[in-house]
Amino acid sequence: MNETTAPPPAPRRPRLTAAALASVLLGGLLFCSWFWISLTLLLGGLGSLPALGSGLFLLVPWLLVMQGAVRIERRRAVAVHGIGVILPARRRSLRTGVGGWIHDRWLELGTGAFWRGTLHHHLAMLVAGAFFVLVLALLWLGWTAGDIALRHGPVTLGSLTLGRWMLGLLATTSAVLAVLALVLGALADRGLARMLISGSEDDLREQVAELVERRQGAVDASAQERLRIERDLHDGVQPRLVNLAMTLGMAKNTIHADPDRASDLVGQAHLEAKGVMTDLRQLARGIHPAVLTDRGLDAALSALAARSSIPVDLQVDLDPGDRARLDREREAVAYFVVSEALTNIAKHSAADSASVTVTQTPEALRVRVEDDGRGGARVHRDGLSTGLAGLTDRVRATGGRLDVTSPADGGTTLVAVIPLAPGTGAAATVRSAAPGSPAAPAGTDPQEVQR
Repeated sequence: MNETTAPPPAPRRPRLTAAALASVLLGGLLFCSWFWISLTLLLGGLGSLPALGSGLFLLVPWLLVMQGAVRIERRRAVAVHGIGVILPARRRSLRTGVGGWIHDRWLELGTGAFWRGTLHHHLAMLVAGAFFVLVLALLWLGWTAGDIALRHGPVTLGSLTLGRWMLGLLATTSAVLAVLALVLGALADRGLARMLISGSEDDLREQVAELVERRQGAVDASAQERLRIERDLHDGVQPRLVNLAMTLGMAKNTIHADPDRASDLVGQAHLEAKGVMTDLRQLARGIHPAVLTDRGLDAALSALAARSSIPVDLQVDLDPGDRARLDREREAVAYFVVSEALTNIAKHSAADSASVTVTQTPEALRVRVEDDGRGGARVHRDGLSTGLAGLTDRVRATGGRLDVTSPADGGTTLVAVIPLAPGTGAAATVRSAAPGSPAAPAGTDPQEVQR
């Protein structure tokens, strides 16, 4: 039976709605109030900067308000005009708490999208204010003409006499022109939103470049995982299976001539079979540990810390009510980051202790692993010692990043930021996931993490 796939829904076509007309009136009111306050704060802050930087007391609140205003403008463009807003990925702070929030605000100031949004916010108020004043003037003219026609009758303006029907026509024309001005204001507002905040070709190129990078990370990580499995099977399991088969063959040939020898060989084969089962269990754990699926990330990390040969201070702060956004792939990436980092510390760092901190925020899962060892860890892509490179590819495939700080004799700090799946609800930004980005999480052999 042939299956037919339903065509994707057509994109929403922008329409002129009552909300768009009301938006022009609201923009006009903001033009008469907030527009001038905003300009006063900006110009006053810039003018006061030479006075020992006192202008910062005006500029900092203005910038914070502008960041909120830009977000509101993006949501308004989606809700009122049906415009899709595409934003390029931007850097996120590695810090948490108030320091992380302040750092995020600072990083946002360096994006072109923020400054285009700020320009759009003021231009939209300026344009809306111009049409608002024009609408008020036309309505006043129409109201005045209608009132004169009803109360006073014909009027004479110099040598021109306007009868009741002329005054009525003037009032009607003014009302129609007021509505037309309102419509033109809404169209101008939509045009500004499309031009300044909907996303330029450069933004789309950056978005595509990010998706390509994520895809390449997934491909690289998958290749690393495939090579690791092939190497473990070829160097570990396969020779033991060959030895097992040879032992059983020898036992078969001597079972009648020398039963005692055959019994010893069968015992050796039994021990070898149990060893192969252990190797296969370890190999399966390296692909995806069962405890992670059965009991979750917190329990899996606790098991890792318990098995570590050095003391580990483990702190896990997950949101149990938001488990749906912390899916299996992201849990696996966080698990392998901690697993391979602890293996690395135990084998190479000569550390006395380590700490693991896992924190879930609304935007990302942050994994931080520290030790007090000798440091000197580096990311190698020489095909031999590729442990940290494999971890980097794993995290990159989710759209996150892995930062390694390891000065000589200064310990090592490894920080992984793993973005969470987007939550439900309306959003003013469109963020696409890389095709198959976390679909095939892959990593590297913990035994090969190189310092």
